[in-house]
Amino acid sequence: MSLNKLVGGDCGGNNALVQLSKIVSRDAAISQQHSQADRFVNEFMTQNPQTSQTFNMNALLGNLPKTENKNTALVPQTTQVPGISSQVSRQWGAGPSTSYIHSQPILRPFFMPQQSLLAPQTSNIQLKYISESEVATNTDVKAKAQEYVNAVKDDDELAYNQFMSFMKRISAGELNLGETTEGTQKKLSKDEFLTEMEEKYKEDWDRLSNITDYWSSETANGIPKEYTFSEGNIMLENKSALEIGKEKLKMGDIPGASLCFEAACQQQPDSAEAWFLLGTTQAENEQDPLAITALKKSLEIDPRQLEAYITLAASYTNENLPKFAFISLLDWLRASPKYNDLMPQDVDPKKMDLKELENHVKSLYMKAVQLQPTQIDPDVQNALGVVFNISQEYDKAVDCFKTALMVAADNAKLWNRLGATLANSDRSEEAVDAYHEALNLEPGFIRARYNVGITCMNLGAHRQAAEHFLVALNQQYKAKNMFPEATSTDTSSSTIWTTLRMVCSFMGEHDVAKLVDERNLFELKKFFEIE
Repeated sequence: MSLNKLVGGDCGGNNALVQLSKIVSRDAAISQQHSQADRFVNEFMTQNPQTSQTFNMNALLGNLPKTENKNTALVPQTTQVPGISSQVSRQWGAGPSTSYIHSQPILRPFFMPQQSLLAPQTSNIQLKYISESEVATNTDVKAKAQEYVNAVKDDDELAYNQFMSFMKRISAGELNLGETTEGTQKKLSKDEFLTEMEEKYKEDWDRLSNITDYWSSETANGIPKEYTFSEGNIMLENKSALEIGKEKLKMGDIPGASLCFEAACQQQPDSAEAWFLLGTTQAENEQDPLAITALKKSLEIDPRQLEAYITLAASYTNENLPKFAFISLLDWLRASPKYNDLMPQDVDPKKMDLKELENHVKSLYMKAVQLQPTQIDPDVQNALGVVFNISQEYDKAVDCFKTALMVAADNAKLWNRLGATLANSDRSEEAVDAYHEALNLEPGFIRARYNVGITCMNLGAHRQAAEHFLVALNQQYKAKNMFPEATSTDTSSSTIWTTLRMVCSFMGEHDVAKLVDERNLFELKKFFEIE
């Protein structure tokens, strides 16, 4: 973005002396009535009875200080409101499907006036704006300023007043407000002014422009750099945590398995297998940010784990980070002995914009399919399904997942992704069937269970949706027995709790919604008659 876009177009404001009068107005509103300051301010301002004239860009350029003052800030003016504040105010599983309703940071300026400043106040000061045409010479302004300074220099009340400070700067000649005659004023066109400012503040402007890189980063989107382990995990004392975790995974205890794998990673921090199992299990446990961190750690240790790349891409998609998903899919091709020759050596995907990157990934995977047209590679079809989900080409994504399931019908993740894609294309009844296939293969597949609940919501079956959410929460709650000394440990998903509360509101059960706020799982199961 050029600096011209920042200040170009229609612009307006007040000259330096009108700003001066506003400072007086603000300070007067919060000072004591009938003070000595009122009298001198009134004397100063009433000598300039005319109202402010239309803003003049040339006058502003002439009034700019010739020397750079790093301690002076440009503050936008407001009308009537004395305070201005700015605030920087899923998925295979967190929507009925992959609807990706992720909340990203938004820069939205808004007014936040302080209550004390907005309260009705009275003042005996009658302010009149000063016209820039009335400022004949700089000497007159200095004289008036010096007269004011001398008159109130012994008044402790005004010693550090902002207006007093401003007047001292005028009298000392630090602000040459009167040097605006045509013979001495520096003439700059708008474009010359912008060019000068852009060169002067190039480094600061580049840093400001790059702020968008932060908002598209993993950190800004809630992906931790380091994995945060659960505290009080009893499995840390068990040297067979990795094997126990595998057994729990087979039994469908996803939350319990994830805690075992956490312990295994702490016991063996250089084990790519432990990190991989932790990442894939957390993805099924509706914890994508943790899954991403664990999978990245696994691939740092051993970049040959092909399944990790596709699982990582799916988790990035769930977290609405498509660019990272595309890069992961390219990394899969690069790491694959069968397809790494397809990767061009003279292309840097990280320098592409999102649309270029999407087309680049699609073309490479289509070439991968064409290498063996008579054979089905479920991994290639799986990856293509992810790509088509990102581009919202759901019918193509459905075809990819169905093709992959022709040779990998026992893959619960594929069934879940098929269900999510069908739900996104308004085929909810078919989506439920796909989710049930996933749950038949893995009864503890919490993400698939959650997706069934979302689809029930879309069909208007709110009670059934609530029951599925409670089953998922109950499965996560069972992992609490692995924290015998940490009674406050909560292993449940906040996403599921939030959606459950929404369902209770839809049902008109506001008392039950309060139980959700309290996370009172026992009473909730009792109300919905769930064992």
